[in-house]
Amino acid sequence: MVLGTKNYLRNDYEGTMTTERALFKVVGMYCTSCKSIVEKQLKDEKGVMKIDINNMTDSVIVNFDPSLITKDDIKNRLEKSGYHFVRVSQ
Repeated sequence: MVLGTKNYLRNDYEGTMTTERALFKVVGMYCTSCKSIVEKQLKDEKGVMKIDINNMTDSVIVNFDPSLITKDDIKNRLEKSGYHFVRVSQ
């Protein structure tokens, strides 16, 4: 699900960069150590701007540059942590 797109201007980037947000539901993430394991999967991934993980709501929101990484790439990368992720759509 694309929650929104925004254009950002950055000093180290020529032109305008479009970012998107994707919401994923997580199965089996119960504690803060689980949160850390999931966060490590995307921490240094090219194109990922921000990761918001909430183990209380079993959700992960990722802000990313769609020209560098896709939602399916993000989901596949997240699943390397050992949890099952479902991209939420309306």
